[in-house]
Amino acid sequence: RINQQAGIQPVPVSRETLYLLSLAQKYAKETKGTFDVTAGAMSELWRNAIRSAKLPSQADIAYTRAHCNIEKLELDKDHSTAFLREQGMKLDLGGLVKGYAADVARSMLKAQNIQEAQINFGGTIAVMGKGQKIGIQNPFQKTGTSMASILLKNKAIVTSGSYERCFFHQGRRFHHIIDPRTGKPSSSGLISVSLIGDQAVELDALATGICCLGREEGLSIAGRYGLSAIFVTDNGSVQVTENLQGQISFDA
Repeated sequence: RINQQAGIQPVPVSRETLYLLSLAQKYAKETKGTFDVTAGAMSELWRNAIRSAKLPSQADIAYTRAHCNIEKLELDKDHSTAFLREQGMKLDLGGLVKGYAADVARSMLKAQNIQEAQINFGGTIAVMGKGQKIGIQNPFQKTGTSMASILLKNKAIVTSGSYERCFFHQGRRFHHIIDPRTGKPSSSGLISVSLIGDQAVELDALATGICCLGREEGLSIAGRYGLSAIFVTDNGSVQVTENLQGQISFDA
């Protein structure tokens, strides 16, 4: 409904939706706009491109870039409304809601006095209770092939990567993680980002943004938030933050 009323009028939303959109604004700022929920038109354009294996036109890319601007998402907390100020803008919360859902599921289990669990939403995992061994996907191998494992206890881990959905055009690989600043697939040099922390929703948003920002700025963000991180570059080199040294074991 927010998308349908873009450029027309504010839309009444639930407190939960308002909360998620507030988080989206916060993480857009933290990632210099590389995580931007107003990039819905851009995401849709590249989803269709991957589905059809056809490169979008420069005009379509330019149009979606022009209709992506987190500053034009207005939230009225007093009246609980959300408004996209410009017609053609679209929200896409895909980089946020899986982590949020994992956090909510964990809260529901705790409310039922569940002491031990693993919530696995594919790329987003939350662990409760005793330590559990979690595998890190090898981005250069088929799904389910790990490159390393880590013991997690009462933490969440989120992996964002450009290795799953893609197509090739004239020998070049085009993937699904789109940098809102360019309107094109990210070219930061990172193929996979795994973040470990307390809140899956935070990890979800930041991992997406870091995929576009690159390793150096990613390390800076991880440090500010007190997160552990595993970065894999396009050429296969792996970097692990100091707080993971000795906790991660790499497969032979």
